[in-house]
Amino acid sequence: MVRSGKTGFVAAAATAAATSLGALLFAAPPAHASEVAAWNGEYIMALGTNAKTGTSIAASQNEFAHRTMASISSTCAAGACVATVNNPAPPKNDTMPRTVEFIWNGSQWVREFTWKWDCLLPDGTIEYDPAKSITVYTPGEYGILTGVFHTDILSGTCKGNVDMPVSAKPATPPVT
Repeated sequence: MVRSGKTGFVAAAATAAATSLGALLFAAPPAHASEVAAWNGEYIMALGTNAKTGTSIAASQNEFAHRTMASISSTCAAGACVATVNNPAPPKNDTMPRTVEFIWNGSQWVREFTWKWDCLLPDGTIEYDPAKSITVYTPGEYGILTGVFHTDILSGTCKGNVDMPVSAKPATPPVT
């Protein structure tokens, strides 16, 4: 699961943080249904909480990079493909969805949800601010997926946006 504030989850390359969400969503040409990139197996998932960028004060708050192992399976039915994290850890922030699913858009795996960002205030307390997030993973070489976890924090002390790079690397490299 992805977390914010001091409860951040998973790290990735800082270069992905510099890539804008718009570029990620439109960089790859559309694929046909027969070109779905299956997302199956054990993956080391990373979220670059230590490489945050954005306009929110939360983007400049220091966090450690985090990684986790996840089992993912994808299925396609009626023209829609869904990749599901089979064993997600319970979120530390109770406003986040417990189910983790990504939808194939023709070139990327995408997850969108609304929740309350746990905004760390200067006095060490937490304020919960309304937020909308989108995570985008683009398949690449060697089965590695990279992208961004983008959040728009809609109001409160942390109002603004935060981008964090994400990656998912097969736990067992493919045999070539």
